[in-house]
Parts: sequence; structure tokens; C-alpha cells
Amino acid sequence: MATRSETHAPSDLQQVAIVTRYELHKHIRSRRIIGILAIEVLVMVLILLIPPLTGNSYGSDPASFISSFTGFASLLIVVGAILFAGDAIVSEFQGRTGYLILPNPVKRISFFAGKVLASMIVMFGVLTLYYLVAIIAGLGLAGGFTILSVYSYLLALLYGAAAISVGYLISSVMKGATSALVLTFAVLLLIFPVVTQVSTVAGAKPSWSLSFAGETINDIMQTPYPHDFTTNGTSPITNLTRHHYFPDIGTSVGVMSAYVVVSLAASLIVFKRKELLG
Repeated sequence: MATRSETHAPSDLQQVAIVTRYELHKHIRSRRIIGILAIEVLVMVLILLIPPLTGNSYGSDPASFISSFTGFASLLIVVGAILFAGDAIVSEFQGRTGYLILPNPVKRISFFAGKVLASMIVMFGVLTLYYLVAIIAGLGLAGGFTILSVYSYLLALLYGAAAISVGYLISSVMKGATSALVLTFAVLLLIFPVVTQVSTVAGAKPSWSLSFAGETINDIMQTPYPHDFTTNGTSPITNLTRHHYFPDIGTSVGVMSAYVVVSLAASLIVFKRKELLG
């Protein structure tokens, strides 16, 4: 008796895995991964070469040595969010690739999850490589290891996830890839930092700001952890009260986590309602 073979549609998890692999391949093909790795290598080379080229020593404090790397981690995160999240959703509609994928039996939530997962994998991979090199260099050049570098790494991963999430939210509401990329750049590198500075001058601690929360990546390398303080000007020109605020670690973890959850949830809602004609 002949047997009839049955084909089953991939499960939700299998769909997520397929989309993730496709997205990773797309990033590699577009050379975006190569681009951010080139920036990362350039930053690390400059950090390692500038001290000896200028006649300075690296120092013997591992925390101080690692902080020279953590100071640039936020920049890498912003670049990563722009490259791997800024146009992630809008490009599917603008490039009409959604016509080939979304009408098929692929759940939008699985498609969305796969894209987000791929972006997170790339971001986490870039940061892991960056911190791994920093820690190894610290062991060889500063003669030691500090657990603070691990804390900074974990905070960087969370900040990276939050930046990716904000990028996806912007990408989901915009209608053009270029405008989405520009707005992601502006929000993460200009608007958040500028509003943070204005709030500081006004005497309001900007604990809600994503960029302010991200400062914990570098601040945590200091022992003891810095605390808020206020200074007063000593001349008629600078006779202004200046507030120096430092993000609380616990609050910052909560703020960055909130950005991840809220941004991804809002982005998914917009994506599920968005029509192919945009």
C-alpha cells in the first residue's frame, strides 16, 4: 500500500532560527559586520599604540587600563544599533522583500523575533570581542585582571540591547530606510546626550535617559563608584552652579531593561499592523 508523505510547516522556533540565519547571512553579505569590525579594530589599535608613540606608559592599574577601552564602548554600541537595527524593519517594506516573505506561512512575530535575535547576536559578538581583547591586553600590559571589567561588559550588553531595541522602534515607524538610519543616529548620538546635558545644567538628574544610563559602562571602572556633587563658579563669568550627576547602577539597569521591553513591544505592534504598501 502506498504511503503518503506529509510535509509540515516549520514550527515557530524553527521559523525564528531560519530568519535569524538569513539575517546573519544578509549582514555578512552587505559587509556591515566587516565595517563595524574594522571600526572596532581601528579603535583598539589606536588605544594600544598611542601611549607608546607619545612616550607614555600603560600604567599598572588594570581598571584604569580597561577604562581606556570602555570609554569607546558606547560609540561602538551606537554604530552597531545604526547598522543592524536602524533600517531593519523599514527596509523590508521599502525594498519590497516583504512581498516575498510575509505572504508565506511565516508568522510576523517569528519573522520579527528572528531579525531582532540576529541583530542582538551581532551586537553581542562585537562587544564580546572588544572586551576580550581589552581584558587580554590588560593581563599582558597592565599585569592584572579586574572583575570591574566583567561588570562593565554586562552593562555594555544591556546597553547594546536597549540601543538595538530603540533602533527597531524607529525603523518600524519610519517609511524610508535613509530617514530611519539618520533618525537612529540622531536619537542615540545627539538627542539623548544633548537632553541629558540640558537636564544636568537645569539641576535635574536625567536617570530616564538611555545615554545617561549607558554611562555606567565606564563609570563602574572607578573605585569607589563616583557620587553626585555640585560645584559653584568662582568668577562673575562662571558664577554658575554646576551639577555633576552619575547614574545609579541599579536604576540604570532598570531603565535600560525598560527601553528593551517597551521599544520591542511597541515595534512589534507597529510591525504587525503595517501593510506591505507601507
